[in-house]
Amino acid sequence: MSESENASTDNLEAVWEHIKENPLIMGVPLSEHKGIDLLSALRDIYETNKKDPHSAQLLLTLLANVLVAAAQGDGDEVVEEVIVQDAMAKFDSESRKVLNEGH
Repeated sequence: MSESENASTDNLEAVWEHIKENPLIMGVPLSEHKGIDLLSALRDIYETNKKDPHSAQLLLTLLANVLVAAAQGDGDEVVEEVIVQDAMAKFDSESRKVLNEGH
């Protein structure tokens, strides 16, 4: 996909592959010191939706919450909360793997 080509619905994967190969096309500031790569976030949601639509809905809602908070000037607080939630989810997932190894 070149920059001059229009996004097409004929090849749905092409636009997502282009975004994967060209990160940071569209950054959105969330606060003075934090931002988000919006298109990469949408790609993550797209890929998650293929495997787990419920998780994709949660990610989409989370993205919407972060964007709304940033628009209202609360970007730092919400981003910190998301980071903590992500760390807790990863810890929970990894600890389950460790505990299941004993069985």
